[in-house]
Amino acid sequence: MRYLPLTLLLGALVTLNLGCQKKGDPGSNSQPVPETKESSSAEATPAAEEHPAITAANQVLAAIHAGDDAAIRPLLSANNQDMRDKDIRRFLEESKTDVGDVTEVTEVRAGRGENEVVAKVRVVEDEVFIVVLTLEDGKYLFEDINSPGVSRYEALEKVAP
Repeated sequence: MRYLPLTLLLGALVTLNLGCQKKGDPGSNSQPVPETKESSSAEATPAAEEHPAITAANQVLAAIHAGDDAAIRPLLSANNQDMRDKDIRRFLEESKTDVGDVTEVTEVRAGRGENEVVAKVRVVEDEVFIVVLTLEDGKYLFEDINSPGVSRYEALEKVAP
C-alpha cells in the first residue's frame, strides 16, 4: 500500500502524456524518425570527370551530325584551320557515313604521334572508326577521322576510361 500513490502518479502521467499527443506529432508514431545527416559538398562523393578528349570527340560528332561547319571550325587543329567552308561542309557530309548513328564516344587511346589521341566511334567488320585529336595549347582539337584495323587499334595504349 505504501507504493500505491507512486503507481497512481505514474499511471496519471502516462495517461496525460498519451492524451496530449495529437495525430501527426512525431512523438505519436511508434516507429522512430530516422535522423537526417546534413552533408556538405566536401563530404559528397565527386562525380567521375570525363576525359577532355572524350568531350572534344563528342563535340566533333555533334557537329558532324548537325552538318554545322560553324560548330566544327573552333574544334579544328592547326593543320585544319586553313580549310575552306565548302571543304568543311563536304567533309561533314562524307563523315556522316563513317560515324553512322553514333553520337558519343566512351573510349580514348593514345595515338601514334606525340600529343595525339584517338576516340573510338564504332567498329564495322575489321575496321574501327576513330576521331583523331591532337593536344594543342591544352585543348584537344580535331585532326581527322580514320579507320585502322581492329588489331592495330587494340594495340594502342588505353587512356580513358
